[in-house]
Amino acid sequence: MIKLALTGRKVLPGDEVAIAEEYMSGEGTYEMDGKIYASAVGELDLDPREKLVKVILDNPPVVLSEGDTVIGEVTDAKPAMAIVSIMVQEGNERSVSSETLASIHVSKLSSSYVEDAGDVMRPGDIIRATVIQVEPSVQLSTAGPHFGVIRALCGRCKFPLEKRGHSLYCERDDITENRKLADDYRAFDKE
Repeated sequence: MIKLALTGRKVLPGDEVAIAEEYMSGEGTYEMDGKIYASAVGELDLDPREKLVKVILDNPPVVLSEGDTVIGEVTDAKPAMAIVSIMVQEGNERSVSSETLASIHVSKLSSSYVEDAGDVMRPGDIIRATVIQVEPSVQLSTAGPHFGVIRALCGRCKFPLEKRGHSLYCERDDITENRKLADDYRAFDKE
């Protein structure tokens, strides 16, 4: 006789957790030949009222949702948009498991008018942004004071840029560059 799991018990992939006549298969489970099995490591959750069985994952993947704050690197800046490679979801040390290539439309770069994305973001800039769309593609926004470039290098010499007022300054080349800065911008450590 197969011992079916009780709510709260740890299960492994392949463990039989319920019978399909009594429960519907939910997240972290699958049905085969009238039986429901765990498809992931986690804690079993049987809901007798809804007649649903699911496995609550011990180590769930990091999947982006609208409203998430992310840190990413600008890989390209075109007049109409900046392309960003998302590195992490802010506050989460694990890598993002869902799509990591995103774009920021020029209209979503700032609360004020921006004509060309390349005027306020450059390849190599590290930015903080909020996710405004995940399907069919990831779209970000840096409008708002806490969003925008948090670290940047000089376009000429790749030396860390220092914040001076609302602009960035390269002491090596004695030039000023403009970016859409986050309120907590700080330069990379100088080597």
